[in-house]
Amino acid sequence: ALRLYLGTLHWCRSAFVEMRLIVVLCLCFEFGRAALLTGVTSRRFGQVNMKLSDNGILGVGVIGAGRIGLVHLEALSKCENAKAVIISNPTISKAEAAATKFKLDTFSGDAMEVINHPDVEAVWICSPSQFHADQIKACAAAGKHVFCEKPIATDLTETIEAINA
Repeated sequence: ALRLYLGTLHWCRSAFVEMRLIVVLCLCFEFGRAALLTGVTSRRFGQVNMKLSDNGILGVGVIGAGRIGLVHLEALSKCENAKAVIISNPTISKAEAAATKFKLDTFSGDAMEVINHPDVEAVWICSPSQFHADQIKACAAAGKHVFCEKPIATDLTETIEAINA
């Protein structure tokens, strides 16, 4: 089972592409959830389990309230099996606006609050590229599943470190 999902979706304003994004995210979640909940073993991680809330909804934290972060929040808002719980952004007013628009309970200016939030099982990393590797490593250390927008890191060494985290 994968613990690092690579974001390879590009931004487009058309409703058709937005709908495809929603479908792809929900399908990726469904396939990953099915594999993880059935106790799939990974050569690298051994037994991998996904903790869901009592109602079967995956708690997601989003890092980054920029353009792509909002695209992912929109997609998550339409996904039946996942719910955005918290969003962070260094510009707190952007995090607050996103939390209000998508009815999230919590927002923060600190990405670590997303990563360490007790109701978050998976983290969507939508921050600027130079922060991706450190955030991936922090998620891995906290035992969180990761969906990261591309690139994973800004150089090869950081990329390898993040993947091996």
